[in-house]
Amino acid sequence: MKSKKFTVKDITTIALMAALVFVATYIKIDIPTPLGKTMVHCGNVICVLAGLLFGGLYGGLSAGIGSAIFDLTDPIFAPEFWITFIMKFLMAYLAGKIAHSGQKMTQGKIVAASIAGIVGYKIIYTLKEIILHYFILKSPWETVLGVIVSTNLISIISMVLNIIASILLYNLLAAPLKRAGIIKNYAAAKK
Repeated sequence: MKSKKFTVKDITTIALMAALVFVATYIKIDIPTPLGKTMVHCGNVICVLAGLLFGGLYGGLSAGIGSAIFDLTDPIFAPEFWITFIMKFLMAYLAGKIAHSGQKMTQGKIVAASIAGIVGYKIIYTLKEIILHYFILKSPWETVLGVIVSTNLISIISMVLNIIASILLYNLLAAPLKRAGIIKNYAAAKK
């Protein structure tokens, strides 16, 4: 298998989408909880959108880099920037791989990819919380369960909105970007 090098276009695409992820994450509502700060933000929409538009690898890199840089700007999230990189990479990677599987992208694949990306991210995030609070911080299971319930209750509405928004944005942007030659066979070539 021949390995492909990153071109200037590839690097520019990843950087642009990472910048959009970073900026979109600032569109947020901070929610204090008894066990720490959480937030509902628009960054996940752009993470999934990057995977839908540019495929798993490039979307994943965009999502991971933009989200990790955001974390580095907030002292509360900075220690976990590398974990955020991995989790957001996986979210966009999963969405991109599903959307670009097979010969043709269909609306059904776009919907399935968006759902898989957002729900997959939430599962990974929940596992991270269990590992952090139960195994590392040695919190009692009742406390861990409280963290999981509180973050998941907040996340349900956010997840639905993120799925809908990522699908709508893809449907609005994909055709014009293809007509402009920006994503013509781009994701298919970069699987």
